[in-house]
Amino acid sequence: MSRHVWSDPAGFVRDPQSAAEVLRVLDLPRLDTYHEAVARASGLDLSALHRLSRNTLVAMTGDDHLRTRRVIAPFFSRAGLARWRDVVEQASHAAAETLTAAPEPDLVRDFSAPLFLRTMPAILGLDLPRDAAHFDAVETVQRLTEPYLSVPALRALDSAVRQLLPTCPPPGSDADGTEEGPQSLLAYLRMRQADLPAWLEPEYFVLGILAGSNSATQSLSFALHGLLTGPAEDWAAAAAPGWAETAPQRLLGLYQSTRTLVRVASEPATAGGCPYAAGQTAVVDIVDANSCLRARSGNPAAHMTFGSGPHKCPGAFLSEQVFETAIPVLARRFPDLTLEPERCRFVLTPMMQAPTALPCTPRQVSQRRSARLCDIRDMPSAKRMLRDDAVFAPPPMERHLALLADKSGRDFGTAIRIARNAMFFMEGPRHTALRAALVRDFDAAMLARWMPRIDAAIARVLDALEHAAKPDLVTGFSDPLRAEAVTAVLGIHTEDPERFEALAPGLQEVLEPWLSLRDLTRVQGCFADALSLMRDPVPGDGPRPLLTSLLADPPEGFTPDDLRAVVLVLYGASFNLSHTLANIALWLLSRPAEERRQASDPAWMDAHLEALIARGSGPKYIYRQVRADLRLGDLDLKAGDTARLVVHGLNRACPAGAGHVSFGKGLHRCVGARLSREIIRKAIPALFSRFPGLAPVGQAQRYHPMSQTVALSALPCALTS
Repeated sequence: MSRHVWSDPAGFVRDPQSAAEVLRVLDLPRLDTYHEAVARASGLDLSALHRLSRNTLVAMTGDDHLRTRRVIAPFFSRAGLARWRDVVEQASHAAAETLTAAPEPDLVRDFSAPLFLRTMPAILGLDLPRDAAHFDAVETVQRLTEPYLSVPALRALDSAVRQLLPTCPPPGSDADGTEEGPQSLLAYLRMRQADLPAWLEPEYFVLGILAGSNSATQSLSFALHGLLTGPAEDWAAAAAPGWAETAPQRLLGLYQSTRTLVRVASEPATAGGCPYAAGQTAVVDIVDANSCLRARSGNPAAHMTFGSGPHKCPGAFLSEQVFETAIPVLARRFPDLTLEPERCRFVLTPMMQAPTALPCTPRQVSQRRSARLCDIRDMPSAKRMLRDDAVFAPPPMERHLALLADKSGRDFGTAIRIARNAMFFMEGPRHTALRAALVRDFDAAMLARWMPRIDAAIARVLDALEHAAKPDLVTGFSDPLRAEAVTAVLGIHTEDPERFEALAPGLQEVLEPWLSLRDLTRVQGCFADALSLMRDPVPGDGPRPLLTSLLADPPEGFTPDDLRAVVLVLYGASFNLSHTLANIALWLLSRPAEERRQASDPAWMDAHLEALIARGSGPKYIYRQVRADLRLGDLDLKAGDTARLVVHGLNRACPAGAGHVSFGKGLHRCVGARLSREIIRKAIPALFSRFPGLAPVGQAQRYHPMSQTVALSALPCALTS
């Protein structure tokens, strides 16, 4: 057996019945033997690691394994762990306090990790300091079950074991007493030492359990990510009485940190109808096996997350207790908790997946962020700001840039032209005239004329995606679809399309007001180059593009150069369509396989369109400037303040997406909303219908580092599963 056991995913065992038989019949890899061989070959001292691996359940066989399992079974039973429930609940409340006090809250660092450090060492009987260094050591040792690690990884593991070993209290210490609180595992094992194999060292055994128990908190973080990126109703339900009786089992099946389990045939054997030669390995895909089990059984809570057979994880009830206790505590404490999805990070190995960072906002409260900037997170305030143009104005960018040019002595002529012709910076008669012209050209009748071409563009993009060597739903779906469909509708023609598309991503930065001088200069250069490449559309068959229509019947006060700038700004804004489309695809791919297949149904899409747009919205903020001093909700605003509406936090509070603010509201509502809706409504069902087995590649998505937009840069996928 080698480290290449995961090189052929097509050969993984996915059928639940076959998987259960493989886990029952075949053996675990002998990691202790491997560690000994590496130590001999390299001359390294891996004695601490060897003693740890020798004392783990995964290294035990035969009577020794059976005796040890029998001894620990009462401790890890549901009844045995019940005496620790108060400890877990108290630790959950304490972790929630840690999250509240954190200056930049993160559910992994400020909730799951503190919860682990308060519960697991206490249950196991260890004096583990509650610091990052020891938590990191636990996570390092957790890789113990991964075959077959490199020499540097094994060296790090041995060092981490040596760091953790002193946290085991010596025999006869106060930790072995049972008068105060429930008896720890270490004390229990020392009391039952005569029933254990004579060679077993309780201290090392408990350290192995400690490392393995971190998977419970990793799965907790994973489940929190799933709940908080799913429908808001799911999070609200977690705070309701009775949730813990049924929901945790479903979450444990959906958000398990374990991806695969490896087994090896010590001698010729047959498992799941498949013959295995001595030394041959089998990799069980737990994620797919769980999905298949749910589909076959019709039970959404069915899973085999903890394995099966003699080496089934002994900590199943402990994981359940953590889920049943910690999630309701958090949901009740923070009912409007939201994640910052583009800043979430995951670790992904062949055997496991788990979040490493889940930045969040615990409470959706409007607040002042700086002397002149306020975040608006409550919907009543947001609605007033979007509709009351007498008090809340769009950012006055044209005036700001003119003053900046005067003070700096720089030429910002192009930037001023762009700001003057960007609708989100406009107001008054000029805005009214342009809006009327755009509404005319973006009406339902016009879009109906464009839909055959948009359908054809979707088909071409999906054809290309099917033949991609490494399918990616950003570079191979949302980006090319936006480019082809929107350039046609807007009427953008250039003498150098390749150069224009290379410049195009920079156009979206025009959405951010108050850019630094350096960024403003860069964005102005991007727009100047793009404008220089633009040519007026050539008349042809089919519907009339927007630029052709505007040039033929210009709104009052707009020159041809102004109208080209208008169209270019709209093209920059259209990147939000691409981002939203990719975000929706990611969300659907993050759902259980049996649910994501619904996305191929146009009727389902029609019913869930607004909820998907609210959840996948690309823009993070909508800006307004306050015209006069006033009190808005609990917030005092001053004339000249910039108010920043936090789109995702506001949308999260909209049941089924009703009333979401993704496109704004009032006079400055996005004029391209109808076009975006139609493209999303058509493209998503076409994608999932064309590729019914579409699945994500682990947690491999990546985001652009953009301050104003939730924008995926990569979303690798498998077209068939």
